[in-house]
Amino acid sequence: MYDRFADEYAAHAEVSPHNALYDRPAVLGLAGDVRGMTVFDAACGPGLYAAELQERGARVLGCDASPRFVELARERTGGRADLRVHDLAEPLDWVPDGTADLAVLALAIHYLDDRVALLRELRRILAPGGALVLSTEHPTSKWLRLGGSYFDVAPVEESLSDERDWPIRAWRMPLTDICAEFRRAGFLIDELLEPRPVPEMAESHPDDHASLSRVPAFVAFRLIPRPGRAGAAA
Repeated sequence: MYDRFADEYAAHAEVSPHNALYDRPAVLGLAGDVRGMTVFDAACGPGLYAAELQERGARVLGCDASPRFVELARERTGGRADLRVHDLAEPLDWVPDGTADLAVLALAIHYLDDRVALLRELRRILAPGGALVLSTEHPTSKWLRLGGSYFDVAPVEESLSDERDWPIRAWRMPLTDICAEFRRAGFLIDELLEPRPVPEMAESHPDDHASLSRVPAFVAFRLIPRPGRAGAAA
């Protein structure tokens, strides 16, 4: 989906306020101290999170469905991260059980039709005491933009950018359904974060800062495996 505009998006995401000054600080904040950890970056994109995690002392492995994104991510991490082309709709059969101390899934889960299957796979590859940090579009933001019922559960086709032709297909659903899928996959919510923009955004992008200070665009979670059988039905 991203491959045809991968280079444009990589340049955009590196500096855009929603990415650089909003989602990345939120996700990396929930990740915490990663020194000495093995971190799995699911949907690694052009490697912006992977590079930061690596810089903070983590051993990084991960994947993306876009070959160009993986190429860019390998360049950004200096070839020191084990990054592969892999569609998250398929099992992570190349990753052994208990491999990762932490998994990161930034702004990607809403693209998957079977999100519970992916979440169960990420639970499987977590070591004991591990956690999953993920972010997604805030359901309120999507509802305000698209209209209809807040409680709609459906895929939506639109452009990722108002200024560019970057077509995507992503699911909308209320917060109740998002959290229910976490539980079905065998996770508990350790922390839920509705991010605030970092202070620097007020100077560099005052309009975005004002908007994000009123209405959240994304929501982030730190999830921990629920005791008991992996992925057991709630």
